[in-house]
Amino acid sequence: MTEEDIKDLAMNALHQACTHMQDALGVKYGDNAVLYFDEYLDDIHSIFEGYIKTEIAIKQKLDY
Repeated sequence: MTEEDIKDLAMNALHQACTHMQDALGVKYGDNAVLYFDEYLDDIHSIFEGYIKTEIAIKQKLDY
């Protein structure tokens, strides 16, 4: 998996998390999520990317 793939996966994880919460709250438009998370994007991506890389490393070590 390339660095670009990891970045895309992290971004998709954030989008899915927001969509899940919006669906549960009955939110019709996601505009507020863009505004709210804009300031935190770098930190959120870093957290998700770290998690993704950890999962990749574990999978490679366990060879599954």
